[in-house]
Amino acid sequence: MVGALALGGDATGAELVLCAVAGTSPDWDAALLVAGRPCYQNYHRSLTHGYAGLLISATIAGGFLFLLGWNFWHAAWLWLLAALGHTVSDLFNRSGVALTSPFGWERTRFPAVSWADGPLTLGVIVVAVWVSLVPEAGRLVSLVALAGYVAYIAWRRRDPKLSDPVSRWWFDMVHGRARNSVPGDASLLRKSSENQGVNG
Repeated sequence: MVGALALGGDATGAELVLCAVAGTSPDWDAALLVAGRPCYQNYHRSLTHGYAGLLISATIAGGFLFLLGWNFWHAAWLWLLAALGHTVSDLFNRSGVALTSPFGWERTRFPAVSWADGPLTLGVIVVAVWVSLVPEAGRLVSLVALAGYVAYIAWRRRDPKLSDPVSRWWFDMVHGRARNSVPGDASLLRKSSENQGVNG
């Protein structure tokens, strides 16, 4: 959405694909699951989501795409915008983001949305498909979508709980919890120990 907003009606298919790939890139640290769930829990939303990681990934992506004929600064800027949009969104997730990693591990968070929040994810997919099929409407659609996103976050901030089956399933899978609590129990999400970073 951020990439489409920046590009407006001038977006090409390749640029939209770049934004889509860049928008998912901070979560490539899911590869940490190979090293075990504790490693993933401690380091997810840290190195690949922080300021340094975003700048490094944008530089690497820009350099790689430059070799393929892209303008370096254009590619790096689009990558940074889309990846930064991901990081900003994750600030509203209950685990937060270690923005200054690897220089500091304290997490910044404004708890609002659930893990793998179903309604939000579905909405983003619909917008992404819409913008891809009708790029000339990209700027308007993205503005409306971002306004809807802000409204959704504001509403979720008033009701911080695991709001849907997808969220509960993801929470149980990552944290290894047996479902012995009331579905949607907000107390699960208010405990700071649920999503501590490397330094808590």
